[in-house]
Amino acid sequence: MSADGHDNWHQHTSAEGVPQAEHGAQASAKALGLTFIFMVLGVLFVIIVLKVYFDSYMDSYRAKIDENTQAAADFWHEKQDTLNEMAPAVRIATEQVIAEYASSN
Repeated sequence: MSADGHDNWHQHTSAEGVPQAEHGAQASAKALGLTFIFMVLGVLFVIIVLKVYFDSYMDSYRAKIDENTQAAADFWHEKQDTLNEMAPAVRIATEQVIAEYASSN
């Protein structure tokens, strides 16, 4: 520590041994280029994965919304109501036909 309270990390004593060579003094164009290419490919990969996931999700969502049976269910309930209203008349007609066939034999 210096008198002003700062850590003089850049000042070395002889007890630390021979100074090391500067790290990263020369930028490697090859390393920078490869890093850039891998970063671009990584971003493209993430974009493609997200697009595939989104398409898959939207297909199932559209199927759930558009390809449901709600319209058929409404018609089915209406049909059931009509059949229930007709049931007594159908039962009487059925009994009459059965009786007619029974008397003809």
